[in-house]
Amino acid sequence: MASKQLTVHAGNHDRNECPVWAAADGLDAAASYVARDDETGAEVPAQIVPGCSGAHLVWVVPALAAGTSRTYTVQEGSAPGGVTVSEGEHGVDVHMNGALFTTYRYAQPVVKPYLYPVIGPTGEGMTRNYPMIPDVPGEKHDHPHHKSIYVSHGEVSGADVWSEVEGHGYQRHVEFLPAYGDCGEHVSGPVLGAIRSTNNWVGSDEQKVVEDERRFTFYPLPSSARLIDVEVTFRATAGPAHFGDTKEGGIISLRVATSMDASDDGRMENAIGGIGEAECWGKRAQWLAYTGPVKGETLGFAVYDHPSSFRHPTYWHARNYGLFTANPFGLHDFYANPGVDGSHVLPEGGLLRFKYRIYVHAGDTATAQVAQRYHDYITPPEVSVAE
Repeated sequence: MASKQLTVHAGNHDRNECPVWAAADGLDAAASYVARDDETGAEVPAQIVPGCSGAHLVWVVPALAAGTSRTYTVQEGSAPGGVTVSEGEHGVDVHMNGALFTTYRYAQPVVKPYLYPVIGPTGEGMTRNYPMIPDVPGEKHDHPHHKSIYVSHGEVSGADVWSEVEGHGYQRHVEFLPAYGDCGEHVSGPVLGAIRSTNNWVGSDEQKVVEDERRFTFYPLPSSARLIDVEVTFRATAGPAHFGDTKEGGIISLRVATSMDASDDGRMENAIGGIGEAECWGKRAQWLAYTGPVKGETLGFAVYDHPSSFRHPTYWHARNYGLFTANPFGLHDFYANPGVDGSHVLPEGGLLRFKYRIYVHAGDTATAQVAQRYHDYITPPEVSVAE
């Protein structure tokens, strides 16, 4: 029976429900594993994820204080729950612990793929239903192109791939790829699930202007919080791609449930202490959080920008009416200065990369430790083979 001892080092930060990745050398990729805490004997699910440069073992560390280490024995076994990714009626369904979390909706007549619904820790949807469900009482009906969670931008080589007014462009799903490595297609497992796809961005004339490859990795956390890691890579395969300077865009975009709007009982805040639209819109920050009531419970989203992303820390197109997007291009709007140019030309054959983590949680920003958990993403714990 294959087993392995690995030590997790917290580093400078307290860790709470933190995913860790380690090389899976010596473990059977076809087997099921658990990670047993050598100090307490508690077991958590572990999962082998295939990769182009070798397989990795992934598990979630429940708690680890700054400056301390914990050794786990990884051994064959199974644990309940996990993530199941499979084709469903409306797209690719992502179930966590047996319940629907979200669906990746990509098939025509979709203008651009999006995640909807997004079910939070209390079992309620956390993004606006409109326009997918047009008659939910109390919901705002502005901006029908704000579809839950999506990737978009308003000017790419002359194509408007943001709005859905006359003459807009589209994102055309091309294919699904193996989510990690070269095995299978979607990934399901006890720790995470993942979807990876390619999409052609086209103008209203269906002429391609750029393509993207996107990967969504989904983690259910023990507290019923969720993580979505988002990676978007643009490829200029139809000549140079011009990303225009416009506020109308967001490489990751969210439209929260109307009850969460900061214009009502919700709250928007960012990593540099800004609160509300006046202090968050057009500002650069490592993360932005949006919290508010959903059916009487406070819930929230935080979006973390990874340091490897283009123009990190990103600028935010963030509105009190419920929209927030990571937009690194809209500088002349954000600075209210027509002399500033935030556009970018991706040369033919070039790549442009973005990475984000979406933290879906209960409680307000402080209760959910939004600032602390940013370090789980950008400076995760180190893992070593136990001595």
